[in-house]
Amino acid sequence: MSFIPTSFRLSAVAKGVALAAGFTAVAMMGISTASAQDYYAQYGGKAGITKLINTFVGNVASDPHINYYFAHTNIPHLKYELVQQVCMAVGGPCKYTGLSMRKAHEGLHITTAAFNYLAQDMMDAMQTQKIPMSAQNYLIAILASMEPQIVTANGPLG
Repeated sequence: MSFIPTSFRLSAVAKGVALAAGFTAVAMMGISTASAQDYYAQYGGKAGITKLINTFVGNVASDPHINYYFAHTNIPHLKYELVQQVCMAVGGPCKYTGLSMRKAHEGLHITTAAFNYLAQDMMDAMQTQKIPMSAQNYLIAILASMEPQIVTANGPLG
């Protein structure tokens, strides 16, 4: 059973606290949720996560709202770090040893709107890869909790 509606879109991600708080409230109510290991399997293990990240990075590359943020990024290294990070986050055996989110995004002047476009690109990638909704919600809750470390600038929408 999914506790975050399938119609959930970016406005909730922009207020990541609401999503993370809702997810935490579900866990605190004692309602059974899948273990992180179950999520790792639902993502298809490391091979599935690698496919997801490839789709996600492709989405970002073709997203005119945010692709300029990645103009000088070492894309193979970014993909490697994202696979490690997502793999670890969903209960896999990987270990993310990259920079903190604050350090990795320092000086990029990321707005709430840009963060939301990135989150939408990830949600679209998960839909494309047919990740079960409960596993999608789990990862989006983690992404939403990172918003305060990533968003450092104000813009027209945030």
